[in-house]
Amino acid sequence: MDFISSNTMLLAQRSMDYLWQKQSVIADNVANAETPGYKTKYVTFEQELRSRIEAASKQPGTAKGSAVRDSILQSGIVTREANETTRLDENGVNVTEQNVELSRAYLQYQLTTRAFSEEISRLRAAIRG
Repeated sequence: MDFISSNTMLLAQRSMDYLWQKQSVIADNVANAETPGYKTKYVTFEQELRSRIEAASKQPGTAKGSAVRDSILQSGIVTREANETTRLDENGVNVTEQNVELSRAYLQYQLTTRAFSEEISRLRAAIRG
C-alpha cells in the first residue's frame, strides 16, 4: 500500500470531510437561532469510527490494517437533531455553545490540514532526495 492511499491519509481525508460538515451544520444552527421550533443539529463521526475499529480489532483472523481501513471507509458522517429545548418557542439552539463548537471545529480543521500538509511535504522531500 502506498503512502497516498494509506490508512493515515484516508483518516485525515475523512476527518476533514467531517469537520467541514460540522462547521456547516453549526453555521446553520446559529442562522436559525431565532426560528421557533428549530431543533439543534449535531454531526457525529468519532463515536461510530471508534466503535467500528474496536469491533474490527476483536475479529479473529483479520489483518489489522485492512480492518482499520474498512472501519474508516464504513464510518459515516451522521447529522442528528437534538430533542432538548430550553426556550418557550421550542427553539433548541444555544448560540454560545454553538460558537464554542464552531471555534473548536475550526481549530481541529486547521490542525488536520496542517498535519496533512506536513505529510505531503515529507513525501515531497523523500522523492527529491
